Amino acid sequence: MKSGPLIWLHLCAWVAALACPVQATEVTSTPISSQQAEDALIDAAGGEVFHLASVLPRIEDPGLAWLARARLAAARLDAVEAGQLVDRYLADGNRTPAQRALAWPIVADASFAVGDYHKAAEAAHAWEQALAAEGAAADKRADALQMATLADQLASATAQHVDVYTPKPEAVKRDKVGLPRSLARINGKPQEVVLDTGANLSVVSLSTAHKLGLRLLEGATSVGSASRQAVASRIGVADHLTFAGLSLSHVAFLVLDDQQLNMPVPGGYQIDAILGFPVLRQLQRLEFTSDGKLLPSHSSASKPGEGNLRMAGSDLYVEVILNDLPVAMHLDSGGAFSSLSSRFASEHPDVVKGLKSRQDHIAGAGGARARQSATWPQVRVRIGDQQTVLPAMTISLSDAGNVKEPNVLGGDILQSFDHWTIDFPRMQFDVGKPLSHATTKPHAG
Repeated sequence: MKSGPLIWLHLCAWVAALACPVQATEVTSTPISSQQAEDALIDAAGGEVFHLASVLPRIEDPGLAWLARARLAAARLDAVEAGQLVDRYLADGNRTPAQRALAWPIVADASFAVGDYHKAAEAAHAWEQALAAEGAAADKRADALQMATLADQLASATAQHVDVYTPKPEAVKRDKVGLPRSLARINGKPQEVVLDTGANLSVVSLSTAHKLGLRLLEGATSVGSASRQAVASRIGVADHLTFAGLSLSHVAFLVLDDQQLNMPVPGGYQIDAILGFPVLRQLQRLEFTSDGKLLPSHSSASKPGEGNLRMAGSDLYVEVILNDLPVAMHLDSGGAFSSLSSRFASEHPDVVKGLKSRQDHIAGAGGARARQSATWPQVRVRIGDQQTVLPAMTISLSDAGNVKEPNVLGGDILQSFDHWTIDFPRMQFDVGKPLSHATTKPHAG
């Protein structure tokens, strides 16, 4: 489980072509202990934001209640409220290093998500200092240092700016592993890009950065940590980017060596560019149709952030009902397949009981890793008032290396509906009617 937000290039759900449950609303008013509240806060950074909301009324400690409200504000992309609540908590000068280490990642998380990299860097440095004072292990400190280093570099560049936005439809095609690709113009040059809401920054390969004329910033950083294999990277800035009627200036990209974006897929598979969350969010409302179109539009949000979508760490989460079980799933448009985590397996032994296990591999930057998994057949998937049936879904029985994988809502589910929509200002996720001919192939190991 994450101890805080990880700056990690999601890389399209590790291109899993090779190859945590939300609690029901509490009906008891019994208060929970301070330790349980702290555990819920830590779990929320890893995706369990809906569970945190359900237990908030039972948190008696006023300070921990402030932090819970701050984490929930960050999940709605309300960085201002999150920061104010954390400031209120830290105004008590007697907070221990462990308590400060619980608070600062909330500010770092919220600020990074909305592009306030100066504040994200300050918070991440304060987080690392609190961990050091607490005597925390190197792997916990690595997460904070990684965010601080990356945020420092991003803060040194001119902030991304929207020049004009006149929404325009774009064609989207699925590639050989099912990832959505479209065409953008970067520094005036056409470039095929993967559209990935699961990437907390946009990404290019080094050769593509040179081809497109990106300005590489001084210094190096990394994505990953002791809990995820570290991958060296740099920051590159595109002076101009246009996509779907959106015109942006000063767009930051993570720049990775070409081989780090070369996935071990039979026949070869290379990713040259990814448009991630900071760009896609500026489209406001995105509708992906089953016939291969992206239909962007302005949001009509009157009350921002009150929908069913939440940001946890660097990932978007939505509540999904799987065979009557409510599950928090990471919404990843760049993920080809949906899957469930080893945490889901441990908390629902009745689901995995009797399923045949196997060893498969997860591919991503830095190579492939082995894990044990099982296949859950004929899974009923309900999102809002719409339902489909997925022929099979992989459940991790062990983590790949030390990687703690989330539950992933990927392309196989998304493509089972005639359209799906993200409204970022409202933080709302919706799907259309299920396709009668939807027969997504099972995920093969």
